Amino acid sequence: MIRVVVVDDHPVVLAGLSALISADPAMEVVGAAGDVAAALDLPDDLNPDVCVLDLHLPDGDGVGLGLRLRERWPATKLIILTMTREPVTVLRALAEGVDSYLLKDAPPDELLGAIRATSAGSVVLSAGASASVRIAASSVPDTDALARLDARDREILVLLVQGLSTQQVAARLFLAPKTIRNRVSEMLGKLGVATREDAVAVGRAAGLSRRA
Repeated sequence: MIRVVVVDDHPVVLAGLSALISADPAMEVVGAAGDVAAALDLPDDLNPDVCVLDLHLPDGDGVGLGLRLRERWPATKLIILTMTREPVTVLRALAEGVDSYLLKDAPPDELLGAIRATSAGSVVLSAGASASVRIAASSVPDTDALARLDARDREILVLLVQGLSTQQVAARLFLAPKTIRNRVSEMLGKLGVATREDAVAVGRAAGLSRRA
C-alpha cells in the first residue's frame, strides 16, 4: 500500500485528488492539507511514501514545503502537481530535490502511474507538458551530452545531485575545492547548461545517482 499525503489550496481539487488516489486499491491517502501551515501540522506518524504538492500555496510553495516534510519523513518522495510549465521552474524544482513534476491537466491514470513510479524511485515528468518543458527537464542535454562527461565528471555530478557542497565533494574525492570548482565549470560547458543548479537538475532527471 502506497501511503500518500496531498496538499492543494483549492478544496475541490484537494477533494478530487484525495478521492481519485483513495479509489486505487494500492494507495491510501493518509493526510490532506490546504496550505503549508496545515501540512506542517499533520501528525508525525503518518510516514507517507509520496507527497503530492501544489506548487503555489497561499503561505508558501510546494517545493519548500516538500523539503520541510522530507526532514520529518526522510524516505518520502515529492511530486509537484501544478499548471506551471516553464522549463526553468521544472529544472529548479528538480535541482532542489523534487522527485517528479506533473501538470494538472494530466489524465487521472497518468497521475496514479506517476505516484506508483515515483514511490519506486523513478523521476516522472508529465506527458502533458509542453515540448519545451519536457526537453528542458527530461532530455536536455541529451544522452550524447551526458556521454561527454568522463568518469570523474560523473562522480562529481552524482555527489552534487546528492546535495553535497563543493567542500564536501572535495573532501569525499580527496581533491582541492578549487579543483572541484574548475571541474564543475568545465562540466557546465560539456552539458550545455549555464549554472550548477541546471547541471544538478539534468543529473536528477537522468537518474544519474541511481546508476552510479
